[in-house]
Amino acid sequence: MLLSLDDIHVNFGAVRALAGVSLHVDGGEVVGVVGALGSGKTTLMRLVAGLEQATQGDVSFDGRALGASPWDARARSGIVFVPADGGLFPALSVAENLMLAEPKQSDGARRRPLYELFPILEERVQQYAGSLSGGEQRQLAIARGALSTPRLLLLDEPLLGLSPVTARSVITLVREMRGAGVAIVVAEERPTEDLEAVADRLIGLHLGHVVPAADVARVAQRRHGATGELDRVDLETIGLPLSTRDRRALQTIAQVSGVPVGELIAEVLHEHVEQHQEVWQ
Repeated sequence: MLLSLDDIHVNFGAVRALAGVSLHVDGGEVVGVVGALGSGKTTLMRLVAGLEQATQGDVSFDGRALGASPWDARARSGIVFVPADGGLFPALSVAENLMLAEPKQSDGARRRPLYELFPILEERVQQYAGSLSGGEQRQLAIARGALSTPRLLLLDEPLLGLSPVTARSVITLVREMRGAGVAIVVAEERPTEDLEAVADRLIGLHLGHVVPAADVARVAQRRHGATGELDRVDLETIGLPLSTRDRRALQTIAQVSGVPVGELIAEVLHEHVEQHQEVWQ
């Protein structure tokens, strides 16, 4: 067993992000973690990467307790985290971002297979990372993570905003890395066909609790319950493409106040309409 999480609890003040989560991942295994925004999946990934600390519970990697070891020590041990926002260096070029993940004496040959999977990166090789589109940045972040020679690769919403062709390239890369013995945890909002095709098993998260695999589809339903899980697609459908930070802020407010996210949004919209009603008339 490469990664072991036992009875993990994470609290942010009054907000319970994870509650009694246990997860075990073997080398060469792909585990999909599925849940709506606010379910705790990003907190789980950040916890393993060393960017959050557990309020209660134990995390071990390769048989050693991680305790409060910092993120850089975990990275050196082979835990590589690719966050949803990419975590790139925007003022560096595509090539420079990739070089940072390679061994110092590398001749760049390891980039060739990644350029074949993600040809846009080779086309944009001298372009600043910050000038890339969202999907291009995601490809760069995933490629950089793969170059980091991980033993455990954590991918937070890697398929978000990608074309079907590019998403298949990501799945191909995940399969190749699994074949090389890398353990991979992929977090997505819902169990997509691509995720189901590559994952050895799926785990659901709902408001910080692990949900049995049989209930994964229910976890991913686009519904806003009393605690206000917020679905990106629903927001875009009604013309409110909020940023990830804003959606998480709404989720936190909903959990603390007990007011559903839908009601919070309706209140903000009502105030906005009231303020501008005279102008529109």
